[in-house]
Amino acid sequence: MTNTSSKTDLPASVVLVDAYSTGAVLARSFAREHVCVHVRSRAAMPAAFSASLPQGVFAADLAFQGDIDALAAAVAAHRPRAVVAASEFGVELADLLATRLGLPGNTPDLSRARRDKYLMANAVAKAGVPVAAQMQGSELAGLLQWYREQPERRVVAKPLDSAGSDDVYFCDDERQVAAAAQRILGKTNLMMQENRAILLQHQLDGDEYVVNSVSHAGLHWVTDIWRCHKLPAGTDRKIYDREDLVPPAAAEVAPLIAYASAVLDALGIGLGPAHTELILTAQGPRLLETGARISGLANPAALALATGTDQVELTTECHVDPDRLSQRPRLYERHKHARCVNLIARRAATLSHPALQRFFGDLASFESVRFRLADGAQTRPTTDLNTSPGALFLVHSDPGQIEHDYHALRQWEERFL
Repeated sequence: MTNTSSKTDLPASVVLVDAYSTGAVLARSFAREHVCVHVRSRAAMPAAFSASLPQGVFAADLAFQGDIDALAAAVAAHRPRAVVAASEFGVELADLLATRLGLPGNTPDLSRARRDKYLMANAVAKAGVPVAAQMQGSELAGLLQWYREQPERRVVAKPLDSAGSDDVYFCDDERQVAAAAQRILGKTNLMMQENRAILLQHQLDGDEYVVNSVSHAGLHWVTDIWRCHKLPAGTDRKIYDREDLVPPAAAEVAPLIAYASAVLDALGIGLGPAHTELILTAQGPRLLETGARISGLANPAALALATGTDQVELTTECHVDPDRLSQRPRLYERHKHARCVNLIARRAATLSHPALQRFFGDLASFESVRFRLADGAQTRPTTDLNTSPGALFLVHSDPGQIEHDYHALRQWEERFL
């Protein structure tokens, strides 16, 4: 851990746990008006994540070394007023640290259920909210026995606690279930955890949606809802194609919000941001998963153009200015159309940010791009979010312009990416 001051005249601070990826955006938002302290839940992080940590933002950068009391003492020296999980990595430690410091936070006894997808669905079902049938296990024989007993032939296999579509497979027979288990079990996942078990769930039929929200005192503000489109990547996987901002007056919005709010309540998420992925089936919404953190595609500038505000801004308010949050409408407005396009690499090549930026700049609806790979990095064919080179944000008053620019992008991509 870095050295900390014992002075009592230090200004109050905001503590961000694992400010990687879009957590860096959240850290910069807090740092504009508040002293920020960073806490690392792990001693080492993959280079792609560690490189995203913002520099010059934090008054201290502390590392959790297994002793929560020592960490709490080090953080307490900075007079913390809030503890925030800045990325999926930090969800559990943020819950624990807030509890030790006596600060507001989410229900500690459900902390693990906010990360483990099997426990998550069980907690939601226990609250009376319908979810897909599921099974978790580490032995292939037991997994196959459960599969044989199911009325549905198509299931999804995935790690219990990973993220970003990491090792998600669609299975239609026992052979595919066995192959998925072999790929997943024993592997170190994106969250740097060994997959000691896998999750099997009934495949849900319907359109996929994302509901992003911010909660305070058990009330939920919905900041943006997106309809997701995916493309097949081989016979057993799908990759994210695009997400379209849903108009708040759309017929599906009310049931999506009601279901997502029930999920948040069931998981004890009453403070801070959440990113909830759902399938709208013929029987109503059903849960894919919820993350107790901001969206991995949070983009304040693009969302401000489209809705007038964004999840990052409301997250800062819920922790440091709840009175201002309480005056905001509980559902966003849509001033412009917006689409997030996930770049799809077709081949191994050297990624050139300047070349991409030059092309993007000619698109009338282009707002910004967030690269997942560094300039000069080697691409490989995209199989999930982690192998997508980046995400492009299109915002315009004319949805036809967005559609035109989207097709121009995909055509250019076929040739050069």
